Amino acid sequence: MIALEVEGLTKMYGEVRALDFISFHVNEGEIFGLLGPNGSGKTTLMEIIAGVRAPTSGSVKVFGLDALREREKVSRLIGFNPQETMLYGDLSGWENLRFVASLYGMDDREFRRRVEELSEILGTKGFLDKRVSKLSGGQRRRISLMASVLHSPHLLILDEPTVGLDPEARRDFWEVIWGLRDEGSTILLSTHYMEEADELCDRVAIMDKGRIVTLGEPEELKRRYGGTAKVIVYPRLRLIGEAERALRVMSLKLTRMGDGLAVDTEEPEELVPVLITSLSSRGLEPERIEIRSPTLEDVFLNLTGRPLAEVME
Repeated sequence: MIALEVEGLTKMYGEVRALDFISFHVNEGEIFGLLGPNGSGKTTLMEIIAGVRAPTSGSVKVFGLDALREREKVSRLIGFNPQETMLYGDLSGWENLRFVASLYGMDDREFRRRVEELSEILGTKGFLDKRVSKLSGGQRRRISLMASVLHSPHLLILDEPTVGLDPEARRDFWEVIWGLRDEGSTILLSTHYMEEADELCDRVAIMDKGRIVTLGEPEELKRRYGGTAKVIVYPRLRLIGEAERALRVMSLKLTRMGDGLAVDTEEPEELVPVLITSLSSRGLEPERIEIRSPTLEDVFLNLTGRPLAEVME
């Protein structure tokens, strides 16, 4: 079953086209990623789906319901976790959740059962009674996520849920998202972290300048648009110039990558021993060699002509 269907969605702000005829669908039980830099239109798109903004044109259906005309019905099927946590800082986590529960007409028994259930998944038991303003960013995000799924939404919309978290906390959060999917939610996730999209998502739509540049499974996109693998050679720093000249003599496609020399190749495993033998015979044995497969970062670069890091500045 199709959980979310977006057709021809456009959003104008005066002369600025924030969304340019966006169309895609999300299958029930899927984790679907919107991947792209800040300003690509991800947040605007999610806010329209969640009913926070109105589109200029186009349609949105959630489990077959018109999200623009049947807003009340659709709102009970959706949980929306915006990039900025919408919690009251002078209330405790528990009090914030109690307020959200009242908006959905949850009785006390159901509320307590659900909080107990979610606090196990999200690991929030130790700080739900604390004032939100005293909590860390990661703790606030966990409570905000609890608030968005308290009413057991069929479709969960997460806008940059791990932004600002350190790598360890981000990976912990991935476990939480997998747990929510296993609990029965379909998840629409926006991120500008390529590794996050690769790890979490069944399919991704890569966005840039209000458009979907391409859409598909991460492995499929890397295979089609990621280019070749790279073998990265790290010589001793004082010998990097000599090593570069030696590799160029071999007519290899070579680029500098920080302290390393990257060689593009279709057969990285076969190339590694050739490079070691060639460099060692000249007294230039490398300190280490890495093989890097194509990433979604490469897909973005090859499709837009710009590295994501440059766009994020």
